[in-house]
Amino acid sequence: MRIPIRHERPGRYIDVVSVGLTVVILAVLTRDLVLLLPNLDPTKIAVDYNLYVEATRRWLNGGGYYFPEQLAGPYDVVPGVVLYPPVFALVMLPFLVLPWWVYWALPIGAVIFAVNRHRPQPVVWPAIALCLWFPNTIVILVAGNPVMLMVGALALGTIWAWPSVFVLLKPTLGVFALFGIWRRSWWVALGVLILVSVPFAATWLDYIAVVRNARQALGPLYNLGQVPTMLLPLLVWTGRRAEARSPVEVP
Repeated sequence: MRIPIRHERPGRYIDVVSVGLTVVILAVLTRDLVLLLPNLDPTKIAVDYNLYVEATRRWLNGGGYYFPEQLAGPYDVVPGVVLYPPVFALVMLPFLVLPWWVYWALPIGAVIFAVNRHRPQPVVWPAIALCLWFPNTIVILVAGNPVMLMVGALALGTIWAWPSVFVLLKPTLGVFALFGIWRRSWWVALGVLILVSVPFAATWLDYIAVVRNARQALGPLYNLGQVPTMLLPLLVWTGRRAEARSPVEVP
């Protein structure tokens, strides 16, 4: 009598290994957070959120969006300087009245929504976990750095294409804004972004001066440390299951 031999799919072993690696990485992340949060400098919490809320309030009251020293001549790029284009003030405008937690809830919710929509396969889970564990991701979340808004926009862009355009509000990460460029809605969103930027024409000259005067060791590549965080929604999209393919891929 022959005993049937059961052959396991190689993919099953890959899934098991992937899940195991993900658990290990998330455990390390949890340990790091437990060690970090009790000793966190209170002045670092929401520092970037407060910076851009105040810059927007200053602009709304007729003051300059950028600090005078940024326009006067060369300056060092350190925490506390305004580096986003002037049109970013429109993004922050609602947060002058909205509760602070909405600022975090929107991008985090967008990423969770994209994960639920794409249902990424276990093979990409370790890479996603690494992006979450990456130190700069924690810094971005704690400081309320606007990069997390760009991550949220890109996450929605993997579903509908057009939200990716708004990553252009962070020009040094603008390459990520190209996701969805093959869709008509992306070009419509680009047109809208250009239109709302026109009234800021004079302040755009200030922005050019701010960028030209900035001094940083890596120059225009100073945002390289934020790339792993930006990759998170793309990894979610790359690992999507066949049955969860987004309308972005439909001609």
